[in-house]
Amino acid sequence: MYAKDNFLSRSIRTLIDVTSGVPSIIFGLAGALIFIPFINGISGHNGGSIFSGSLTLAIMLLPTIVKTVEESIKVVPSSYSMASLALGASKTRTIFKIILPNALPGILSACILSIGRIIGESAALIFSMGAVIGDNPSLFEGQASLAVHIWTCLQGESPQYGSACAISIIILIVVLILSLATKLLSLYLNKQKGNS
Repeated sequence: MYAKDNFLSRSIRTLIDVTSGVPSIIFGLAGALIFIPFINGISGHNGGSIFSGSLTLAIMLLPTIVKTVEESIKVVPSSYSMASLALGASKTRTIFKIILPNALPGILSACILSIGRIIGESAALIFSMGAVIGDNPSLFEGQASLAVHIWTCLQGESPQYGSACAISIIILIVVLILSLATKLLSLYLNKQKGNS
């Protein structure tokens, strides 16, 4: 119903499967080689930036989100779409009114859990965003994410273990809150689906 099983769709699935297993540091290197020169050419700044780091993370997490969304859509019983089509609904209406609302808890879970993964990411961001610690963040200038900031705290002759531990606790709390939000949102959407 969604995509024909042809060479193009099989190639895209294979590409997604392959890229989902690539280490994040490779994505960071690719971001440094592709996004940084492109963005610096437009903005006139030098080095990594928040924008290049964001693009790198988006490309890095895209395969994971695509696979999870695909699985969420596959879990929706085919009898739902068949019943909708039998009642005269178009394919487009069936997708937007039947399939996507039933797959929504899984789709939102994938997005929120990916945000949790982004928060703890460091390897890709060291290359594509840099490790600059500053008070005035700008989209086209380098900054340090929380995970990269932990790394910078532990560098040098006198490592700042207290700061590194505090940042680690912040990351853990944020990821815990996101995980709980995902669970609660999933339960709420499933309850709403059951009531309708």
